[in-house]
Parts: sequence; structure tokens; C-alpha cells
Amino acid sequence: MMHSMMNRIYILLDERWQGTSLPEAAEAVRAYKGYGFDTDLWIIESGDRLADAGIDWSERDTLCVADSARLLTELLVCGAAYCAFSHAGNRGEDLHAADYVLMELPWVDRDSLVKIWQRQRDLPWTILETDRCIVREFVPEDLDAIYDLYDSEARRFLEAPCSDRNKEREILRSYIRRVYRLGGYGDWAVISKETGELIGRMGYSFPSSSSPDSISEVSFGYLLRSDWRGKGIAREVGADILAYGFTMLGFAAIGADADVSNAASDKILHYFGFLPVAEEKDQR
Repeated sequence: MMHSMMNRIYILLDERWQGTSLPEAAEAVRAYKGYGFDTDLWIIESGDRLADAGIDWSERDTLCVADSARLLTELLVCGAAYCAFSHAGNRGEDLHAADYVLMELPWVDRDSLVKIWQRQRDLPWTILETDRCIVREFVPEDLDAIYDLYDSEARRFLEAPCSDRNKEREILRSYIRRVYRLGGYGDWAVISKETGELIGRMGYSFPSSSSPDSISEVSFGYLLRSDWRGKGIAREVGADILAYGFTMLGFAAIGADADVSNAASDKILHYFGFLPVAEEKDQR
């Protein structure tokens, strides 16, 4: 699955407060060019309309940064990928039209800019890479490969997707749209670098309300396709995902559930350092 890359950034400043915003924006231009982005700075006068500028703001490889409600609204109408810039000059300006608001513009790192662009373009975030795998967010096109994960052994312990694939496709689309955007984490796709195939799912979910472990902020879970089990993938990927949870997502405690008869899962969780805290309804 191929996606376009982000290559260009436009920083659009309302003329009303350019005295305050311009030095910071100019510094950001230098920083973003250092990241490898083609970056331009525009001062937009009150009578100017973005639609008349002769620029296709909606180009798929472009992220626009604007500092006024008017400019954000025009970018929305143009179909642009955009975010807002908050600074000392525009305090009190209504920037709610943007999903993301940036402060201290020159210090925004490359990865954050790309992730904002990806959200705006409905593209999946790459979470991390290990020696053999890439962990990324799911996309609707993964549906058939998700079904392939649930062989008879997996179905012993996990609820499989329903037989109605159209229904499951809508569930997946809703999950992608809501869960990833809400928390910035969730259940992720595990992709083999060697084959490019989806070979598993791994990540975090909110703990069950009936969970006896009230300390955990999230619940860790995983599933690998049958032909990839027993090859150390769960340990390789799981270790990095758990480290990501503590260091990047800031979790203080992570829980997990396993069927008491699932010896393989019990062994993996003990390897990661999980400690049994309770058993309830055949779940440890």
C-alpha cells in the first residue's frame, strides 16, 4: 500500500499581527527547510482571498499553517490539510476550525508535522519499527488480512470478526476515525518487512470495566497469524510496544488479560514482566 509523502509547508500569517508572528514564523521556515520540506511564508492582507492566490492549497503533499479564523475557514473550503498557529499576537482568536494548534512554531519536530498531515489526509501513522516488522495504524484495506488472523486456535481465546464483512468494514472505519484520533493509540497492525503482509495485531485498549486490576490505565493485547507464531515476533514487537507505551504515551501501568488455559500467552506475558493479580471467569 503506497501513500504520497508530505513535501511542502505553507505558513500563512494574517497581516494584523505580523509584527509579532513574523520573526517566529521566519525561524520556523528555516527549521522546516532543514527537515527537508519546501517551505514558504505568506503574509495575507485583509482583502486577499486564498482562492485567488494562484496556489493549489489542497495539494495532497502539502500542509498549511495559519494563524487566523478567516484563513483556517478558507483552507477548509479549499480542501487543504491544515493546522493553526497560536502566538502572542493572536491571543483570543478563535482557532477551533483546526484539529491541531501549534505553539512555539520553530520547535515543532518533523515527526509531529508529518503526523498532523497524515491525520488531515486520513493516512495511517507508523508507530514504530523493529528488526523484522513495522507497526502502524490499521486502514480499511486491512480487513481481509484481519480475518486471516483468526484460525481455530485464535478463536478458542478471542472473539473473531463477524461473518458480515460489510458490517466489520464499517466497524473498522469507525475505529480508525474515532479511537486513533481520540487517544493517539489503540490496536495496531503488525506488518512483515520481508513480505509486506499484515501478520498480526498488537497494541492497547481501554481496560474492561469489570477488570479486577483497577491500577492499569490500558490493556495490552496481541494476535499473530498462525504461520508467524513461534518465531519470536510477539516478543520482538511486544517489547517495543510496551516500551512505547511507557516512554512515548506516558502510561504508568499496563494490564493484560489471558485465558487461564492459554499457556503460550501466559508465558509471553510473564516474559514481559506482567504479574498475576487476579483470576475471574477463567481470565487471569
